[in-house]
Order: sequence, then C-alpha cells, then structure tokens
Amino acid sequence: MNLPSLRPRHTVIPAEAVRERAGLLAVMSGMVRKGPWELPRNFRVATVMGSAEIDLREAVLAEGDSTIEIFCLFGSVEIVVPSGVEVVVDGDAFAGEFSHRPDPSVEVAPGAPRIVIHGSAYFGSVECEARLAGESDGQAKRRIRLARRNG
Repeated sequence: MNLPSLRPRHTVIPAEAVRERAGLLAVMSGMVRKGPWELPRNFRVATVMGSAEIDLREAVLAEGDSTIEIFCLFGSVEIVVPSGVEVVVDGDAFAGEFSHRPDPSVEVAPGAPRIVIHGSAYFGSVECEARLAGESDGQAKRRIRLARRNG
C-alpha cells in the first residue's frame, strides 16, 4: 500500500493573525473549501438541501481553539481534519447523523491547534474524519485498521 507522507501540510499561525469570523452557505447547491485556505477562529456552515465539503489538511489554522458551527437541514457536511490535531465534536441530529471518526494511529502533539465542531443536523448528515495530507478515505480506513490490528 502506497501511503502519503506523514509530514503535515497545514500551517499554524498566532491566533491574532487569523480573521475572527466567516461563513459558508449552501442552499440547494454544493460548496467546497480545500487546498490552502485560512480557517477563521469562528466558522459557520449552513446547508439547506445542499452540501459542504471542508478539507482542513492544507489550511492555515490558528493556535488554540477554532470553532466550526454547523446547521444542516436536508443536506450534508463533510469535514476532513488533519491527523495530529485535537478535534472535539459535539452535535445533535434529528433523523440524521452527526459523527466523528478520529485517527487513533497518530498522537496529538502538545500545543497542537484544537478544532471544536458543534451544531445540528436535521434530516441530514455531518461527518468529521481525520486523514493524512493526500490520503483518500479508503487509504485512511486501511491504515487505521492496520494500526489497530498491529497495535
């Protein structure tokens, strides 16, 4: 199996250098944020019969806490966080899903940024998973399964 480099691609900068808030709205449409971009300290995501894909593996992250607040109605939100970053997921779902799949094979480094994800999904899904930079969903699942087996 060809694994991507374990070198992180996300960048961490002082909290005061990151803008305070921004948002993303998808109404009967799809929105994608990936590649190099800056995650604000407070980021709001709303999907109504739409979808949002948020990939933080190459993002600029602030030191300390960054919050992603989600409202999902008849839609979906997929968040991919870099392995080795602390993630706290606390959400509610009604006839839907709010899930988190961490990466237990990579330890969180002391002083790593923390991403807090909270919100609600109504008849929709919010999925958060950790992956290495350049790694596909299937590669991440195989790598984590092997790590647990050899563990």
